[in-house]
Amino acid sequence: MSRVDFSSDGSKSWQQAELGKDEGKYSFRQWQTRFVPSRGSQVLMVRCTSTSGETQPATPYWNPSGFMLNVIEQTPVVAA
Repeated sequence: MSRVDFSSDGSKSWQQAELGKDEGKYSFRQWQTRFVPSRGSQVLMVRCTSTSGETQPATPYWNPSGFMLNVIEQTPVVAA
């Protein structure tokens, strides 16, 4: 992966995250970002961009085997 973007406003805006060390083709790669949460319900979203420039889509492409689910991750949260 060459880039990770983060959104806390339902994909209206994106900010680039800081990437950790690249541990190789088949490993996970850590990333981090800072943001100021708004009060109430919101959806945190993360999308990756590959080294070839392909960005994860908003909607999943389903295949019969269930492999290669590649979609923007979304996590609903409530900030008090």
